[in-house]
Amino acid sequence: MAVAYQQRASLAGTCGIPRESERVPVRVDYSIEGGLVTERRVRPRRIHWSDGRSWVVTSIYDRREFGRRSFGNLCICWVVCVAGQRRELWWEHGDWFVAKYSGLARGALAQG
Repeated sequence: MAVAYQQRASLAGTCGIPRESERVPVRVDYSIEGGLVTERRVRPRRIHWSDGRSWVVTSIYDRREFGRRSFGNLCICWVVCVAGQRRELWWEHGDWFVAKYSGLARGALAQG
């Protein structure tokens, strides 16, 4: 017998997850390792800004999950190396984003 869980709201503003007003959307190229498409196998490769600039993800230091898919509030944070700097890249409900005042987002906001 399957157990139905009530969908929960976003965890934004908790556990260090940026609130919706503190997010800058980005597009991410990623690879999937091992053949099966699951969040655990996704590896970000390049981050693209809406103005056309992009950054290569040279390494991944850490990956953390917050919430659960079965509850509808899964949020994943990758700590990555971009341009020699340690940065956080987030994914929630199929959307990729960075924190508005992170080192990655500052340059994009200044030009935007």
